[in-house]
Amino acid sequence: MIDKLIIKVKAGNGGKGFVSFNRDSNNSRGGPDGGHGGNGGNIILKANSNLEDLFKYKFKKNFSSENGKDGSKQNKSGAKGEDLFLELPVGCLVWEIKDEERKLIASILDDSTEVKLFLGGIGGKGNTSFVSSQNKEPLLAEAGQIALTKTLELDLRISSDLVLLGPPNVGKSTFISFVSNAKPEIKDYPFTTREPVVAVSKINYSNIKIVELPSVLNKKGPGLKFLKHIYGAKSLCLTVEHNEQLDSQIQNLLECISYYDEKLMDKKFLVLITKSELLSSNEKNIIIKKIMNKFAFLKVPPFFFSNNDSVKKIEILEYVQKDSQNFENLTREDMIPTITINNAYTKVIKNENSYEILDKNFVQLADGSDLNNWKALVQFQYRLKNSNISKALQDIGIQKGDKLIISNYEFTWEE
Repeated sequence: MIDKLIIKVKAGNGGKGFVSFNRDSNNSRGGPDGGHGGNGGNIILKANSNLEDLFKYKFKKNFSSENGKDGSKQNKSGAKGEDLFLELPVGCLVWEIKDEERKLIASILDDSTEVKLFLGGIGGKGNTSFVSSQNKEPLLAEAGQIALTKTLELDLRISSDLVLLGPPNVGKSTFISFVSNAKPEIKDYPFTTREPVVAVSKINYSNIKIVELPSVLNKKGPGLKFLKHIYGAKSLCLTVEHNEQLDSQIQNLLECISYYDEKLMDKKFLVLITKSELLSSNEKNIIIKKIMNKFAFLKVPPFFFSNNDSVKKIEILEYVQKDSQNFENLTREDMIPTITINNAYTKVIKNENSYEILDKNFVQLADGSDLNNWKALVQFQYRLKNSNISKALQDIGIQKGDKLIISNYEFTWEE
C-alpha cells in the first residue's frame, strides 16, 4: 500500500495578448484589434471513493494543466487551457512543500470533495486594452501570467468504520479473514503483517470497512508509522488475546497510541478479545467487569471472538453498524487547510549597479510587447512615468542615467 508520496503540479500559463490593427482600404493602419490571451487551465483535486491508496501516482510524478492560447487579430481571444483533475482517495491530505516549510492546503474529506487548488495564469490583454485619448495606436500587449510549479505531498489517512490495532499474533488477520473476503498473510511468527490490510464486511445488508494495522509493541513495530490511519476511523479497536497479560496488552497499546499522538486518546475505543473459544459465559462476565473497572474511559464492554463464532453473529461488527451515526472522525486543527491571502509583494528593488521592476503587471506588459520597437518603448515608458512604480523607483533613489531592468530589457532612466 502506498499512503504517502511527493508529486509536482503546475497550472497552465496564461496566453499572450496580441498586437494587431484592422487595416482597410481607407486606413492602412486601422484601429487596434488585438485579442486577449486565454486563461491557463486550473489544477483541481477530486475525490474518488474507488481509490484505496496512492498507487496511481507511483510512476508519474509531474502533472500540468494546459496553457491558455494566445490572442489573435480581429479581437479574437485565445481559448482557455483545459483544467487538470487529480483524483485522490477519501481521507487524503495535501501538503505544499516549499523549502523547509510544509503547509496543509487541501483535505479530501468525503466522496463529494472537489477542490480548485491552483488557478491557471490570467491571459494577457491585447492592444485593444491600451487605447487612450493620448494613444490611438497602441503597440503594447501583455504576456500571460506564468503559473509556478508546486511540490505537493499526498498523505493518505484511510477512512474506515473500524481499525484493528494490537500486539503481534493476537489474531487480527484471522479475524479480518473470517469476517471478509480479504486474505491477509497468516503465519506463526511476529509482525507478519507489514502494511495495512483493507477489507469490507457485509453486516445486515450494510458494508463495514475494516482496516487491520500492522502490530505494535512497546512503542515499536511496523504498525507505528501507520497509526495515522486511526484519524480517519470511526472506531478504534484494541485487539488483544485472552491470557494472563490481558490488562498489560491493553495498557501497552494505549501507551503506543499516546506516544504517537496524545490527541488520539480522545477517540472512542472498543476492545476485542480473541482466542476466547474455551471461555464460559461466566468467565467472560468476570473479564468484562475487570476491564471496565480498570479502564474507566471505555464506554462499551469488551467483545469476544473465536473461530467458533458465526459470521452472521459477530457482535462487534453489529455494534459498529448499528451505532455508526454516533461515531465521529477525529478532526484536529492541523488537518484544516491553511488559506493564505497575501497580495503584498516587492514591486521594485535596488541592486548593486541597477534598479529592477518586479511589479507583475509591468513585467507582463514588457514580456507581451516588443520594446525593441522604439514606438512601443515610448508608449511603455509613458505608462511607466504615469504610474505608482515611477514614484516607488524615485523613493528608493533612482536618478537620471541609472540602469533600469525589467524582465529581459534594460533601459536608462530619464527624468
